[in-house]
Amino acid sequence: MQDILLTNGTILTMNDSQPQVEAVLIRAGNIAACGDFEAVQAQAAPDYQTINLDGRCALPGFHDSHLHLMLHGLQLSRLDFASTPTLEAALEQVAQKAASVPTDTWILGAGFSVVRWGKQSLSKSDLDRVAPNHPVFIYSQDFHSCWVNSRALEAANIHAGTPDPAQGKIVRDDSGEPSGTLLELAANLVTDIIPKPSDEAMDEALEAAAIDLAGYGVTTVHTMGYEPQSYWRHIAKTASKDDYGLRVWSCIPHKYAEAALELGLATGQGGSRFQVGGAKFFADGALGSLTAWMLEPYQNSNNYGIQVDDPKILAERFPLVIEAGLTPVVHAIGDAANRAVLDALEATQSLWQAKGMRPRIEHAQHLHPDDIPRFAQLGVIASVQPYHLVIDAPNARKIIPNKLAGTYAFGSLAKYGAHLALGSDTPVAVPGVLKAIRAAVTRIDAEGLVFQENETLDVARALRGYTTDAAYAIHAEHRSGQLNLGFDADVVVLSHNPLDGNLDALEVHGTMLAGTWTKVLD
Repeated sequence: MQDILLTNGTILTMNDSQPQVEAVLIRAGNIAACGDFEAVQAQAAPDYQTINLDGRCALPGFHDSHLHLMLHGLQLSRLDFASTPTLEAALEQVAQKAASVPTDTWILGAGFSVVRWGKQSLSKSDLDRVAPNHPVFIYSQDFHSCWVNSRALEAANIHAGTPDPAQGKIVRDDSGEPSGTLLELAANLVTDIIPKPSDEAMDEALEAAAIDLAGYGVTTVHTMGYEPQSYWRHIAKTASKDDYGLRVWSCIPHKYAEAALELGLATGQGGSRFQVGGAKFFADGALGSLTAWMLEPYQNSNNYGIQVDDPKILAERFPLVIEAGLTPVVHAIGDAANRAVLDALEATQSLWQAKGMRPRIEHAQHLHPDDIPRFAQLGVIASVQPYHLVIDAPNARKIIPNKLAGTYAFGSLAKYGAHLALGSDTPVAVPGVLKAIRAAVTRIDAEGLVFQENETLDVARALRGYTTDAAYAIHAEHRSGQLNLGFDADVVVLSHNPLDGNLDALEVHGTMLAGTWTKVLD
């Protein structure tokens, strides 16, 4: 491979001892030198290639610290309601899809929001009207509830006599019949009978995901264990190849911890492109579906949310996954859920610290003020998604007005010294890193209002969340998150220096993984 010399722009290394340099030399997929132009050029092979940044800004490739990789790729070809403004517009999308595919073909999608559509709930009858001959399954924007039609309910044999599954709820109408909304793990009653994607479809989805994410400057992803085991196997096989366009840290659902222990499968195993992630738990649901587990009930209700992996499960399973060598990685949205997870991690602290683990709470969305300092005190990673606040803030004002002080408390977590790993949660939210940085810095929500201004991050801190802190979260701080000698040559080129303050016009112009362009420089 030819040596590559990056120069003639702003180069932010994210290395505190050498924060900005004039040139970076890339050799065989790694950083061979960085510093003053003449010193770096002198180390280049005679036939080196110069990449003229032409005044643009280069920095380490971004990590997306929380996403669902296969689902993201599959969703790129499915119905997307994330920006659909009304129920009527959504139904028109379903009708058009139904007209374009054979009868009995499953129609799949995601992204609906009853709050955005001004509804209290959704009914199967609306979907029946526009797609009477196709089973329809649509995830909510937070993926913690789903909307289905009668054909889908019939296919899954869900009827008035079907009991609610553990950790889930079948919403019913006044007559006791399923209404068409399924909460939390009740969705699995349908997803379990939807035809699984073929190997070819999964190949295409993973390739599409890599191309799409490179467009946002992403070079490494931390993918969560919310997908079927067939997806995990396929991700492991694909991402282990040297020509895959992303580095992948892939979590395992905690229910497979016994199998992992028997096989000796543990966090950090793998190669430079693919590594085994942690054991994924779900302490609760999500705010949009009113299933996030809260210390006090939602406004004007007796609903505290739903416990999924409850404190008893956490107490029983944490020692097992730690013994297996799997780092605990726990979804927690509500303040009760976050407290329960912190309590369980504190109770097992001697076990995971002895193994050098860095447990993570994914989302850490609503925190009691007393629990905010505990992340840094315990050494728990706060894996947060800034763009969620854009979507959720208007709803939070309505349904948890007494909890806003601890909602998306990025600034407070940072002040107390917590490591913040930033991500998107795609396909739950858009995967745009630059949009998320703007959200973290400005806190402007979907209504144009500033949400809890005291919790803003500055640009430099937000960049750390996508680079150095994200790498630290997966024990990759020795090779990723910086442009530094011996590190992976993973680079994103932006239109200009984000530290200059002009975030609105900031764009990704190029992305490089191990010295090869995954998004060719514009």
